[in-house]
Amino acid sequence: MTSSITGSIEEYAAECSIIKVALSEYCDYVVDEMVQIYGGYGYTKDYPAEKYFRDSKIGKIYEGTSNMQLQTIAKYLLK
Repeated sequence: MTSSITGSIEEYAAECSIIKVALSEYCDYVVDEMVQIYGGYGYTKDYPAEKYFRDSKIGKIYEGTSNMQLQTIAKYLLK
């Protein structure tokens, strides 16, 4: 049973990595635009943009850095 679980994880590792990198980059883009709209207020705790900005930056680190995810994608494509 363990080998079937491991096989399933390996089967979808590249797809999960692609999704994680794409969503992290998109989230960064959206939050950066939001901070631009708020201007200097986007960095103050009085507005929600500040929290989203912090959260989007840490999103690139959780569940493996984006660089690690890109390496997983590259290994999959080179097979």
